[in-house]
Amino acid sequence: MAEHEAAGDPETEHWPAVVWLARLSVYFLAQGGLALLAYAYYGFDSNPEHFPLGFRIDPILAAINFVWGLIGTYIGFFNPRYAIAFVLVCAAFYAALAVLGTFTSQHLGMLLNERVNLFHWAIVLPAWAIGLYALRRKQG
Repeated sequence: MAEHEAAGDPETEHWPAVVWLARLSVYFLAQGGLALLAYAYYGFDSNPEHFPLGFRIDPILAAINFVWGLIGTYIGFFNPRYAIAFVLVCAAFYAALAVLGTFTSQHLGMLLNERVNLFHWAIVLPAWAIGLYALRRKQG
C-alpha cells in the first residue's frame, strides 16, 4: 500500500474537504439553471412560491447561483488548487447576502425571505470553517 501512495496512485489519493465543498457547488449550478429555465418558460414575473421547494428563488438569485455554481464546479473538478480561494470568496459573498436578507431591508432587488436567509446561513458557516481550516493548514 505504501508503494501506491509513494507513486501517487489515484486510487489512494484523498481530496481535502475544501475541494469537496467546491464540488458541492454543482447544486448551485443545477438550482440556478433549472430556476432560470422555469423563469424563461413561465415568465420572469412568475411568483417563485409556485416552484418546487429548493427552487423558490427569484431570477436574480438564480442567475447568481448559476454563475457561482459554474465557477465552483469547474474549480472543484478540474482546477482544485483554487478551491480554498473559491470557498472563502463564495462564503464572503453569501455571508453578505445573508446579512442583507436578515438584518437590512435593502435586498438589491432580490427576494431574500426567511427560508432563503436560513439556507444562506446554513452554507456560510460551514464554508467559512472549512475554508479557513484549509487555509491555515496550507500556510502551516
